[in-house]
Amino acid sequence: MGITPAAIPSLAPDSADSQVEALTSRGSLTALANKSFLYPIVPGLLAVLASLNTLWNGFAGDDYQQILSNQLIRELKNIPFTFTNSVWSFATSDITFSVDSYYRPLFNVLLSINYAIFGTTPWGWHLVNVLIHTCVTLLVFKVLFELTGQRWISVASACLFAVHPAHAESVAWLSGVTDPLMALLVLPGFYFYLRYRTTDRKRYLALTLIAYLLALLCKETAVAFPLILLYCDVFHFTEREGMKRRVQQALILGVELLLPTVVYFLMRYQVIGSVLFGSGPRYPLGPALLTIPLALAKYLKLMVVPVGYSYQHLTYFVDTFGSVRFLAPMALVVALAGCILLTRSKRYLYVPSIGLCLAASLALRWLATRESFGAAREKVALAALGLIVAGLGSVYFAQNRVWNNTISLLRNCIAVEPFSGRAYSTISQSYFLAGNPREAEAAARQAIALEPQFTGGYTNLSYFNKQYGKLDQAVDYLEQAISVVEVSPMTRNNLATVHLNLGLLYSDRKDTVRAEENMRRSVELWSRGVGWHSLGMFYLNQQRYEEAKDAFEQAARQVPPRYAAIHASLGTVYERLGDTARARAEYSRYLALALPNAAERGDVQKRLSALSGASPKK
Repeated sequence: MGITPAAIPSLAPDSADSQVEALTSRGSLTALANKSFLYPIVPGLLAVLASLNTLWNGFAGDDYQQILSNQLIRELKNIPFTFTNSVWSFATSDITFSVDSYYRPLFNVLLSINYAIFGTTPWGWHLVNVLIHTCVTLLVFKVLFELTGQRWISVASACLFAVHPAHAESVAWLSGVTDPLMALLVLPGFYFYLRYRTTDRKRYLALTLIAYLLALLCKETAVAFPLILLYCDVFHFTEREGMKRRVQQALILGVELLLPTVVYFLMRYQVIGSVLFGSGPRYPLGPALLTIPLALAKYLKLMVVPVGYSYQHLTYFVDTFGSVRFLAPMALVVALAGCILLTRSKRYLYVPSIGLCLAASLALRWLATRESFGAAREKVALAALGLIVAGLGSVYFAQNRVWNNTISLLRNCIAVEPFSGRAYSTISQSYFLAGNPREAEAAARQAIALEPQFTGGYTNLSYFNKQYGKLDQAVDYLEQAISVVEVSPMTRNNLATVHLNLGLLYSDRKDTVRAEENMRRSVELWSRGVGWHSLGMFYLNQQRYEEAKDAFEQAARQVPPRYAAIHASLGTVYERLGDTARARAEYSRYLALALPNAAERGDVQKRLSALSGASPKK
């Protein structure tokens, strides 16, 4: 038999809950209590009001690439291609973007629909984000009411969720809509799961599995969803059969959840060529693992003390187990885990902000039952809720304006982390693109002064001088980076980029010896597609066709299987080698994979047609 929400021990109505319900049956809450349909309207309105000022924002950050430069989303007929291409696949001719860890087709579907309706008018895009956030807020109320059976707790939690400043990045940033979009599917999935465990009706399980798969197609972090359901199966529905039986039920559920998970990862592998990272992890695994507790502690801090948000969310890697930057956050994480186990609390099981809002609502429920406040305890609890909502909402409202444009966004990064060379390096690029070269150079120099071991400032100054036509100065800045930055597991990838850019500059200066040396050094430091492809193009221009073929084939092994442009390069080198059969095969492969509006498609088609009458190489 199914278990109703009222049977959940930790969140079911107890004596304190009964007092709250009694309080809400008289006094100032009488009308609201008697009109339960009004409950979700309050958090819904708060979500709209707190986010409404985003409609005056423009495009910021990745929006310029993801929206304004994205050819894939400009026609609805391209929607099927979103399921066979990665997020950054619109940069079809730029191999730098070919290795992409993001497979989020429903995100690109949303972008396509938005573009069809609003074009490049930013307020319309922002309106869609506001509406999605509002719908998620309403779902928070619905799910929590299904979970707890308490309308007051559910509406209070949803109100806090509606205005929590942690959501500004996801709502005010157009390209950050992946999280609300995922929540728009994860929350119904969780609701259907709760209904399934309550009623034992299989159709709810089917809806859960469908919602989970769709959530994965919005953002890959939805893969944590099964862990929440399995935990609930074992520890939440405690009125079900004994522990052994609950574990067995959880294992069966785990097998059922495995199907959409496998489907997603098969789709992802076909597009990206990897289950996890597109080009392998960028940094060593050891420091990455050691940094996890610190990152968790920082996000918990931002959740509880909602100030100091930064677009870059910069966290430097932890190097050793003995570091205070590892031990202190690890102690905090262990302490929190211990509290959860000891209290058997369920409030930290879902999206962190929802759990925090639920915890705050439970605290307010406790406040409303304290006899020390006498008859005013109901008003005290409501006043406390109002103050918290007003405080969070004002911070949220202000944080939305940070996302007005890229410059305002990056200035906030510097305000939050004034000693971050990376923040100055990023804003220097934006200053240059905005036509402010003096500010750009000043910011790049400040980046070097703050973090001389970070290559961003050097590469920016080199790029600026190249744009001015000053190749000697451009070379000097990269040579300076090589002489100053020490080769280490943490810097080798950035140094690979420095050597690659230096090789390209030497090639422009017709210094072929140094060009080749630096390009080969780049792929030694970091064997990636863009490095091998650039080396192949260098050899192709030098008419060293065999070496070009080897480099292009290396590049082909580093890029996703559906990356089309590499086949055009291979077709070119095979054509130069006189191997017309393989050239035709590569050109045909390119045409089969390339997007309909790819710039190179026409040229490749002409080459293929010219080869159609040629005799194959024997």
